[in-house]
Amino acid sequence: MFRSRSAATVFKAAGAGFLTAILCSCTGASSSKNKIAQILLQYHRNGKFSGSALVGYGDAVVYEGAFGLADETWKIANTPATRFQIGSLTKQFTAALVLELAQKGRLNLDATLSVYLPEYRRDVADAVTIRQLLGHSAGVPDLVHRSDIMQIVKEPATPQEVISKYCSNALEFTPSTQFKYSNCGYLILGALYERVTGETYANGLRRLTARAGLTDTGISGPRAIVPRLATAYVVENGQQIKAPYIDWSVAFSSGAVYSTVRDLWRWRGELLAGRVLGEKATNEIFAIRPFGYSFGWHVGRTNQAKLRTFLASDYDAQPAPERANLLLASHSGDLPGFHSCMTLFLDHTWTVILLDNHDSKSLPSLATEIINALLTRSPDARSTSAP
Repeated sequence: MFRSRSAATVFKAAGAGFLTAILCSCTGASSSKNKIAQILLQYHRNGKFSGSALVGYGDAVVYEGAFGLADETWKIANTPATRFQIGSLTKQFTAALVLELAQKGRLNLDATLSVYLPEYRRDVADAVTIRQLLGHSAGVPDLVHRSDIMQIVKEPATPQEVISKYCSNALEFTPSTQFKYSNCGYLILGALYERVTGETYANGLRRLTARAGLTDTGISGPRAIVPRLATAYVVENGQQIKAPYIDWSVAFSSGAVYSTVRDLWRWRGELLAGRVLGEKATNEIFAIRPFGYSFGWHVGRTNQAKLRTFLASDYDAQPAPERANLLLASHSGDLPGFHSCMTLFLDHTWTVILLDNHDSKSLPSLATEIINALLTRSPDARSTSAP
């Protein structure tokens, strides 16, 4: 993990004016803001968070702030407007695009893959449905477990090339009998989207995000100039260096989208209100399903004692505990240097969004600590208390 910094260094490097404003805005304000700010600052001082954070209650932002640097070379501070690669948070956008096609009658979620991608490996395409791909229950092997994955992601490739070369192996189990997270499943969904619509995934995403009022969310090639995009950093042999190069064409519809905490907050609001795809689609997206995975989200019930386990797994790693009074939708994203964690309380109370560009592996723990600090202390409480 990158080096810890003294408080004085934090103020200097992250932008004294900006960070001071964050902390000062807490003075005399609600205790919630103070709790959130102190937790984030402590994680930053310990080298466990460098990025942007937003916490909301209902439809109001309770806290937004940023720590550390978006660019270490030029000493440019992270802000709530900094763009980050969000990794697997991409999947919720891909799932929304596919669900929209189903709403319009352009595809059937329960049809097999062979209906839409007839050139795909036939024995697999005839056995796997679109819904199973969306829910990671298709049995399609995941390319990220390959020993040569870091070489694969350096080479540009079309969606068809990625699928034919790396996502066309035999199924690992009979569809719907197990859950196994598979980036290949969502890469296939991206290719399917392009085949059905005749447009690029990037253009489809652009239309979807524009309808939701998002202005800082998109997908681009690795050589594109993306304003305000943070640089990713990792630590090797005790030294902070830039993260390994990735050609985003390989991550594609599984993990190549960039966004900001503010855009993700806006997306959450539009999605829950049913203004993006309609109320029926919102209910479909946030339904509790076998294995706990629904349209790009981990949806389920838990309690404070098991909250860290819930947030660290993007599916039901274990059965819901007794007295599971928290109904959540969450997901994380992990790329070399970039990490993300987004958690929604489905009673429309708390939302916690964290984006990091210094390879923090601690975002589920950070989100858990923030949420636990905000929850009511009464064990009989339904979920949360207002700020």
